[in-house]
Amino acid sequence: MKYPATYVRLLARDLRLDQAGQKRLLAGTSLLPEDLAVLDQMISHGEQIRVLRNAIAMAGRGGFALDLAARMPVAAHGPLGALLSASACLLDAWAALERYHALRTPGVQIRRVFTGQHMAIRLDLQLPLDAVGLFCLEAMAVTVQRGIELIIGRRLREAEIRFGYPAPAHASTYADYFSSPYSFGAEETEIRVPMPLLEQPNPYHDRAIYEQALRQCELLEQARRDDESWSLRITRLLQQHPGQLWSLASMAEHYGLSSRTLMRYLKVEGVNYQTLLDAELARQAAAHFASPRHSVESVALALGYNDVTAFRRAFRRWYGMPPSHWLQQRRV
Repeated sequence: MKYPATYVRLLARDLRLDQAGQKRLLAGTSLLPEDLAVLDQMISHGEQIRVLRNAIAMAGRGGFALDLAARMPVAAHGPLGALLSASACLLDAWAALERYHALRTPGVQIRRVFTGQHMAIRLDLQLPLDAVGLFCLEAMAVTVQRGIELIIGRRLREAEIRFGYPAPAHASTYADYFSSPYSFGAEETEIRVPMPLLEQPNPYHDRAIYEQALRQCELLEQARRDDESWSLRITRLLQQHPGQLWSLASMAEHYGLSSRTLMRYLKVEGVNYQTLLDAELARQAAAHFASPRHSVESVALALGYNDVTAFRRAFRRWYGMPPSHWLQQRRV
């Protein structure tokens, strides 16, 4: 998966980097400073993560992601920004962004969950909860809030924001960026928006711009699907459906293939289905265990295991030790 280098250029501009600084920002990637001047320059997922890690180290301050996202113009998000700003209402905007946001934003999966009188916009981290993972969650939370505020035309005060991680060292700065009540240490990161707010008309709604942006997103998504390997397609689908244990047969059926055909496609790529499944489940398990609220039993259930013993066996296969020993090592 590749992304436009727009955000890399914005990082370089925000950090006010000269050519030497840009080289440091791009260290570990295939990009050169002169590549940042190429408007249609693309960057891989791994390179994007490396650039973020470099930028965080160079910024040297907590809250860098919050400040950057708060000042980022809507136009920086390309057709997704246009889709958001031209939507008829919040409900339409987030339905479209839930589907297409992965075209521009690595590391965080957006999904909507309707709970009683609220729509919860959940931000599922697809990376370890380290400095880069925290950056992605903070930046996305501010971006979501700003998108809502763009449509309602004022500060968002009636939402409830829950962050699925402990309060960071710079937690006191959150009050400068979030107007709604917020808390830390939740099981998931989510912004809960009252249902009546979802139908409020967007004064900037423009059907022609919305449909044009929608077509652009559809074309970009189709191009991404055409370029993706089967390994990436499968991993993305597993990430989009946490808590569902996909068998090889059910995965093949989803793509309209036989199990044998899917196995053959993966063999050409040098992998097998069980390896992909184990890698993603291991990642999800580690991400859940990052929250002190989770127990072995709750993580097993979150991953789709009805039998905790089966989860323990699988975990030992992934990490070479039972969950209890793994957790002890992480806490040392």
